Amino acid sequence: MNSKNNIIKSNYHTHTYLCNHADGNVEDYVKKAIELGFSTLGMSDHAPFIFLKDRSVRMGIEDYPIYLKDLDDAIRKYSNQIKIYKGLEIEYFRSQKNHYKHLLETLDYLILGQHYVEINNRLMSVYDVRTLDQMKAYVKNVIEAIETGYFKFICHPDIFLLNLKEINPNDKEEIMYLSKLLIEAAEKNGVALEINANGIRRGKLIIKGEVRYQYPRKEFWELVSKSKVKVIISSDAHHPDLLFDEAMIEAYNFARHLGIEVEEELVID
Repeated sequence: MNSKNNIIKSNYHTHTYLCNHADGNVEDYVKKAIELGFSTLGMSDHAPFIFLKDRSVRMGIEDYPIYLKDLDDAIRKYSNQIKIYKGLEIEYFRSQKNHYKHLLETLDYLILGQHYVEINNRLMSVYDVRTLDQMKAYVKNVIEAIETGYFKFICHPDIFLLNLKEINPNDKEEIMYLSKLLIEAAEKNGVALEINANGIRRGKLIIKGEVRYQYPRKEFWELVSKSKVKVIISSDAHHPDLLFDEAMIEAYNFARHLGIEVEEELVID
């Protein structure tokens, strides 16, 4: 695989060492993006969030000034070679609106990575979602987030289907309805949906002789292909070398196979 590519010109879902489960700093990613011929790089590490401080791996509040400084330094140093945007990935909770507003005072964009869902006043990991009621809670949460206008795109929107190796025929109509609601909300509000290459890196499943991924889920994206919602492909890179790898090529092939037109770049005000 050549280091240069003729497919990908941007990535807006990019993590650094500050989230404690990725490698590389901002400059490492910028240098790699320039080497790959990117025109745009959006950094979007996992946001500091006291509300979830004991729940997941993310940068601490004390690390946020370091992140911003690293971004500003890179912008000053490389702005003549690449456009760099300052962002964060974060979950949405209705009670935390002031936090999103505060973050957007120093950032170009936020992306929604809904890893936790509030159900009956308790937090559930999206990786544990299995029942229809839990899926409904996820979709309701994501739609409410979309309607706030805080988020530029939705990371791995189909992740709520992660634990369904096969969709039960008795539940399929309702699950597809939930998917349509999410897709329609994104389309109506001009929020992009992301085909996430990290799901491809998780490996393939073989279900009744068909090769598939845990995500992106074909059933979900077939519905997307019939809509006019904006779609992007993101690396969800946790190492600079993952900005452009085989999983990214596979993600583009996945979109092409379904007839999904992918945005080359996002407009970020």
